[in-house]
Amino acid sequence: MNRTVTLLSAALFATLTAPAATAAQATPEATRYQPYTKAAFDAARGTQRVLFFAASWCPNCRAADADIVRNLARVPAGVTIFKTDYDKEGALKKQYGITYQHTFVLVDKDGKALKKWAGGKLDQILANTRK
Repeated sequence: MNRTVTLLSAALFATLTAPAATAAQATPEATRYQPYTKAAFDAARGTQRVLFFAASWCPNCRAADADIVRNLARVPAGVTIFKTDYDKEGALKKQYGITYQHTFVLVDKDGKALKKWAGGKLDQILANTRK
């Protein structure tokens, strides 16, 4: 009996402390729009990478973010959009010449800017990533 209780307790503990998979992690689309990290950006090298310089205080950025999230299934498998914190990513802003939030940059496999545009939502991203 004590062994059974111990095993059940251990199983319950493991279940409760294991990281839960969120709906975003469970879907392939989730990797198509993600927060910028250098590691994630480098890992997506084989895709068309778009940096979205967004600020939490910017109403246009919030609208674009909501539009991307709402229409995530429309983002093609070969496109990765990185939500890049305008207020925290100073080195990236300098690298790409970003002077204001709500700016998008399509970069090549080496990280060089191919296109840069200001404003818009998912439709503009898709238009700028069409081959």
